[in-house]
Amino acid sequence: MTSHRDILKILENGENRRTEFKRRLTKADLKKDRREKLVTRIKYMTCENPFEGRFLIGIDDIAGEEWEVLGISAPALKIAEGVLAELCEEASVEIVEEEQVETPKGLVGIYLLKKLATPEIKETCSVNVAGRVNSGKSSLIGALVTGKPDDGKGSARSFLLTHPQEITRGQTADIHLSFLGFDEEGNAIHPSNPLNKEESARILDQSKRIVTFFDAPGHREYSKTMIRSILGADAQYGLVLVPGPEEASLIKQEESNTGIPRLDEITREHLILMSSQQAPFFVVVSKIDKTRPEDLELVYNVLRISLKDIGKIPVTIRSADEIPPIVKEIEHGVIVPVMPVSALEPFSIELLTNLLKSVPSNAKHAILTDPAYAYIDKVYRGIKGTNVVVTGTVKSGIFKRGQIVKVGPEKNNQFQEGRLFSIEMFKTRISSARAGDLFGFDIKDVDKHVIRRGQMIVDPEEQVKSCWEFEANIVVTRHPTRISVGYTPVFQCHTIQQAVVLDKIYDAEYLCVGDFARVRLRFMIAPEAIRVDDKIVLREENTRAIGTIIEIVN
Repeated sequence: MTSHRDILKILENGENRRTEFKRRLTKADLKKDRREKLVTRIKYMTCENPFEGRFLIGIDDIAGEEWEVLGISAPALKIAEGVLAELCEEASVEIVEEEQVETPKGLVGIYLLKKLATPEIKETCSVNVAGRVNSGKSSLIGALVTGKPDDGKGSARSFLLTHPQEITRGQTADIHLSFLGFDEEGNAIHPSNPLNKEESARILDQSKRIVTFFDAPGHREYSKTMIRSILGADAQYGLVLVPGPEEASLIKQEESNTGIPRLDEITREHLILMSSQQAPFFVVVSKIDKTRPEDLELVYNVLRISLKDIGKIPVTIRSADEIPPIVKEIEHGVIVPVMPVSALEPFSIELLTNLLKSVPSNAKHAILTDPAYAYIDKVYRGIKGTNVVVTGTVKSGIFKRGQIVKVGPEKNNQFQEGRLFSIEMFKTRISSARAGDLFGFDIKDVDKHVIRRGQMIVDPEEQVKSCWEFEANIVVTRHPTRISVGYTPVFQCHTIQQAVVLDKIYDAEYLCVGDFARVRLRFMIAPEAIRVDDKIVLREENTRAIGTIIEIVN
């Protein structure tokens, strides 16, 4: 609760971009000229992230240089509140918190104003993009988002590379998010500058369908980030890029060494991981403008064999009239569209955009009436005006602004209770986030220092159990030696990344590449909120095992 002393501290800082003082507000302030000035001021206070400002009534303004507590009566403050509510309504701003503070001179009203949330998008569709290093992921996403083909020098990807090492190397090192909007007629809405906040807000406001892209790094040294992107985003679709010239060269090299033409090891892993998520995915053979016809045919043939080996049916798309029949079948997860694409060719970009516009939304997500839950991916502390901001993807149900939630587990297996103070998507405030949506939650009333990646956010009524031990069915997809009891890989599931110990292997003394087994695993650092049927990856440098949780032990 704010005290008289707290108000004096606020006055020491004076009026600023986000703080306004007024002696009182009366009906006279609703006259045209005065009203317009106040509405403009309120809009200005709340127009930039975090889209909020503080309005104090009962403060005397002395020549705009000094301020002191004036205090007003309860009836006068009630009138002022009514006037402020009218001004906020016209400014598309809401009063989210209000407080009346007793001072020696009378009452002071303190009001937290926040820009009204954008109405929720009618349809959302998320796509996880994977591909080996230099496969052209960022250039392709950039061309799709802006509607402009790449110039061959990386112009399309420039807005996606934000970290210094990414700009220097021209390679993605972290998970980057971007989106493509479609209006009611299905026309793509392209921004002139994807980094401009106002442009993003405009597109979100005008779009009836949003396609979100998760662009993960393809370099081997960032493999854990790539896996976190595929598992944690829980995207409705996957997209694997296979670079034509490089893949053809690697296939020939593999055939020369072993006598068997095979896809690159990283490309095969991407296909297996996407398939293990049980979500539909596409394959894009990129850089076709640089690929010789015979090399392109080689890549197609080996790719078809690889997809059939994991139980998929490849279907090539070369024209728009081939899209509708594929769209009808794609959500069953058996057909895999294969598209030849160049980020430099407008026709390629248009064809892929047409497919993304047409595929069904929310193909794999639970119904919206299910309990809401999500996993935390990134945590931001110290953002001015917030407690702790977390990001991730909603797995199930709907989260609404102001909702009470549980967050955890902590090391003691407990969940703490908090409140969703605000929800954002692509730096624009929205009123709710539903299954499949990306989110940014400002969570109040929780200890921000114990919030971490991998924790769950869930409805308070939902009975969630965390555990230290669990059992899973796994298959070893890559490992140079044998795996035995005591093995300690990194466990990845949703956004969880933690070391585990292999405590037991059922019906075998050890495992090697290609083996399938039931195993018991134990977390080493903290319990996690995992569930039966969750998909997992065990990773350790060149080791990979994928599997499914089948039992929670304790």
